[in-house]
Amino acid sequence: MKLHDTIEAYLLFKHALGMRLESEGGVLRSFCRTMGDGDIADVKSDAVLAFIAGNGAVTRNWKQKASVLRSFYRYAVGRGFATSTPLPTVKPQFPPTRTPYIYSTDEIKRLLAATQILQTPYSPLRALGFHTLLLLLYGTGLRISEALSLTLENVDLVNGVITVRDTKFFKTRLVPTGPKLTRELSNYAQRRCQEVPMPAGHGSAFIAITRSGACSSVVTAEALFSILREEAGLHRESDIKSQPHLHDLRHTMVQHHLVAWYRSGRDVQRLLPHLATYLGHVDISSTQPYLTMTPELLHEANQRFERYAQPEDHHA
Repeated sequence: MKLHDTIEAYLLFKHALGMRLESEGGVLRSFCRTMGDGDIADVKSDAVLAFIAGNGAVTRNWKQKASVLRSFYRYAVGRGFATSTPLPTVKPQFPPTRTPYIYSTDEIKRLLAATQILQTPYSPLRALGFHTLLLLLYGTGLRISEALSLTLENVDLVNGVITVRDTKFFKTRLVPTGPKLTRELSNYAQRRCQEVPMPAGHGSAFIAITRSGACSSVVTAEALFSILREEAGLHRESDIKSQPHLHDLRHTMVQHHLVAWYRSGRDVQRLLPHLATYLGHVDISSTQPYLTMTPELLHEANQRFERYAQPEDHHA
């Protein structure tokens, strides 16, 4: 069977299971172009290794490509389209995984204050829009792409509910907003409708960072955030890739919720599946990378353990 046909059959199979596979599809189609228009049985191990390794130093892309191809070849062998997998069996030494940056409440306040430097007469709502974006990301834990894709119709300010449509795995979910965040969103929406022209149709972006009011890109948002980060004086003493990112607000939201749950005596283990659903994860395993053990969280967990471990004092 042709490699191209096998890849397309695999992607259709995964889509039928509700998986989007945008980046994975890109890897597989790039793999197909590199290998040529031949039969899947003609793909050689050295060619696969060259594709995965690419040029230059080993990066996390090696692991991503290998993972995508491993899943594809499991499907191909299982369906009888291939008799074996040509994937490399020896893994290189990978660079350390980037540790998420957990913002303190003071640092979040500094980021919010720094949004004023984005004010410009050419984009009258850029500063307020980014201020609202930061509050939205921290208050709801939305993915950046989800927040930027929200339209005016997605945000129910009367009932305090956001509808996140067609995200990972083609899922739609409802995300409640608390009273404070709802008020902030309502105030912003009023300014949004008054000062920024609405694009034609029903796809008007709720967060208006661009001058036109259309949905902004993640790349643009990250570029603006790097300006705010410098203004707020937030940085790590390491390479540029390890600096605080917008996505770290999602990690921070999870951490702050965990700490609050421990402090209030809540059953954290019982609440974790609810948190996974709130974040848009298909299962609790997808939430694991967000459960970073920070000193503050470790302290609260230890306090909880000590209360359970200490014997009760029965002396009057």
